[in-house]
Amino acid sequence: MASKSLFAFFDGRSLSSAELIKAVKASPALAKEVDGATGNTALHFACCSGAPLSVVEALLAAHPAAAAVCDADGNLPVVGAVANGCAADVVRALLERHPDGVRARRGKHTLLHTACACQQSIETVALLLERWPAAAAERDAQGSAPLHFAAACQAPAAVVAALLESCPAAAGWRGEADRYPLSLALLAEAPPAAVAALRDAHPAACRAFEVVADYRNHGLGLGALAQEN
Repeated sequence: MASKSLFAFFDGRSLSSAELIKAVKASPALAKEVDGATGNTALHFACCSGAPLSVVEALLAAHPAAAAVCDADGNLPVVGAVANGCAADVVRALLERHPDGVRARRGKHTLLHTACACQQSIETVALLLERWPAAAAERDAQGSAPLHFAAACQAPAAVVAALLESCPAAAGWRGEADRYPLSLALLAEAPPAAVAALRDAHPAACRAFEVVADYRNHGLGLGALAQEN
């Protein structure tokens, strides 16, 4: 089977897991081929397609080193997995093969930033924090920590709580648009429990001019609570 035939599994149509696994098991060398246009291995394509663990394990078994290969844009497969909704067990499998992948970045954004921006599960967020707890304190060029991304992307309260546990100070940092995480959560009309957790983590944010306005316009019934602080 030629390289283009393997990569055809990722051409935009539905991924046939059984067919791909069968092909790779029959010819493991296919997993080592690289797409000339993008620098992607089959593992990159699988991760960017939200592939299940069975597919990723088959590709890793055929070519374990692929977990540490960057594409033409400098991205590891785990970046695609986190950005495209792969389950936590897939992310774990990739990090088992390449532990340093947890420190992968896209510009100033860590893997944890990406997870929060792409509404990853609490299981994935918890895994990334377990592997690199200090990632919660990493800030991008606008000053945003992963907490800011979680707040702006309607993360559930469990994700917000995990990030706050790792870096409580982030609740008091101004990031994107010079806003506190609380402000971003209000603007995004995040889950009320997440908003409340951010408010309680840094009550002084409630007195900021923009947050007062945000509560008025997007407070989800929490405005009265804000005024108590």
